[in-house]
Amino acid sequence: MRVGVSGKVLRRNVGGNTSYTRTLYTALAPFGIEYEALVPPGDGLGGAVRQLAYAAADGLLWPARPGGADLLHFPADTGALIGSRVPIAATVHGVEDAPVPGLARALWKRTWMARVGRLTEVAGAVITVSRHSAGEIGRVFRIPAARVHVIPHGLDAGRFHPRETGDDALLEPLRLPGGFVLYLGNLDPRKNVTALVEATARLGVPLVVAGGGFLGSGQVERALAGAPHARYLGQVPHELVAPLMRAATVFAFPSGHEGFGMPVLEAMACGTPVVTSDRAALPEVAGDAAVLVSDLDARGIAAGLETVLSDDRAAADLRARGIARAALFSWEESARRHAEVFTALVEGGGTRA
Repeated sequence: MRVGVSGKVLRRNVGGNTSYTRTLYTALAPFGIEYEALVPPGDGLGGAVRQLAYAAADGLLWPARPGGADLLHFPADTGALIGSRVPIAATVHGVEDAPVPGLARALWKRTWMARVGRLTEVAGAVITVSRHSAGEIGRVFRIPAARVHVIPHGLDAGRFHPRETGDDALLEPLRLPGGFVLYLGNLDPRKNVTALVEATARLGVPLVVAGGGFLGSGQVERALAGAPHARYLGQVPHELVAPLMRAATVFAFPSGHEGFGMPVLEAMACGTPVVTSDRAALPEVAGDAAVLVSDLDARGIAAGLETVLSDDRAAADLRARGIARAALFSWEESARRHAEVFTALVEGGGTRA
């Protein structure tokens, strides 16, 4: 089978969606599935030009002209706006429909939701990564349950593991503080990084933040710049992610909404105790292997961190539970289930008008 895949996240690292897509298609190769990255003119440009190029190509060009593909796959929430003569599969990671502050962010969210909704209409199958996200998708877009397939992410055990061989040399140029709390992810305001900055200041512990900016993240960036105890590394190279997680005393991810929460799983696999929120899909991923925080203000986050930082026995228990929990998530199993969905679409002629 040959799958045409939007190159939007394949060709440029944008975090979790890129990791998902690249790792998935590596894992799909043994199942006889080849892929072609669909790349429009303008891919090499930045900003709005690249976004518009992909919006037009994903939305109209590839569905109208799928070439030699047996199936089109849009792996990052948005994509086709029209049907195609070949089946379409959509991966929608999550669709939080709560209002967001700020006019620019509200307009972006409304446009994004409309594009996601249209993709779910034309797709023969909608893949999502958690039961929570499946419930959101069904409620918001009224998608029949038979077209929604819950396939959790796997874990790259070759990268994310407790062994520290070579980490010191990779991290030495960063001159990291000792005993630090780590946040790794983008600076979307819903991730509550500003509250985490205040929480770690209350506790008097260093905070290291790694991740790129996001629409509306200016306030978060200012909070980091004004906090003497915090180090903001920006978006770090692929090879530093796991070493950073292993070096941290605690990994904090107090997000208000996640369709899955891949950094939580990766940190647990590295043997680092995790403090995260009890919202959306995060409890589903973390199970009993993390401290779940209900109050996402500075006081509540600080209390969650304190339960780990003040109790070596609790921290050791979380390390053991996290490693065991992460071992349950396999990219081979995720790829097998994707292959089943793709095959059923192609063999069944799963196109929609």
